[in-house]
Amino acid sequence: MLASAVIGLAYTLLQTAFAIFYATTGNRLGGDGFALVDFFGDKALSYILATGAAAGFGLAVDLKRLDIASDAEHNFLNKGNAAAGVLFIGFIFSAVSSVFSSFSLPKRVAT
Repeated sequence: MLASAVIGLAYTLLQTAFAIFYATTGNRLGGDGFALVDFFGDKALSYILATGAAAGFGLAVDLKRLDIASDAEHNFLNKGNAAAGVLFIGFIFSAVSSVFSSFSLPKRVAT
């Protein structure tokens, strides 16, 4: 779960840098061929985030079946569920970004 969060953060920062470059210069880094990298990067990132969220939720469910008595352990599992929820929200936004990338892909690659 931690690895998927770090990968998602790194990819988001990289895409932010590319967007700032495009906004300041008016030219895309890598030209229109970079649209494929953007499209497949969004797809891969959404799968990574979904896998991390599912792993976090699955861990919490399995550990709660052990009938934990300690409040500290329940608190830890609740924080894990919150982190998995944030990853799931990231997955949703990444999937929406992937759909928008797929709409603009034929326009960029065909020219």
